[in-house]
Amino acid sequence: EAVYVDDIPSPKDCLYGAFVYSTKPLAHVTKIELSSSSASQGFVTLVSVKDIPKGGQNVGSQTLFGSEPLFADDITEFVGQPLGLV
Repeated sequence: EAVYVDDIPSPKDCLYGAFVYSTKPLAHVTKIELSSSSASQGFVTLVSVKDIPKGGQNVGSQTLFGSEPLFADDITEFVGQPLGLV
């Protein structure tokens, strides 16, 4: 019998995450604003490029053409680029 991830119950006090994406290409990232409804839905924190420890790497994936960052830094490269994780 196979056990699928969806069949495993979540642990008590489990946190779920969702990416926050850029809505504009080649835009300067000055701040990330979340709606006030986020707080009412059990919002805990935002993890962004600023949370990567010194000496750490902002690498989301390695491809044939080089590495792609996990989070946008100061300027977004394209619409839909991840800015953070809530």
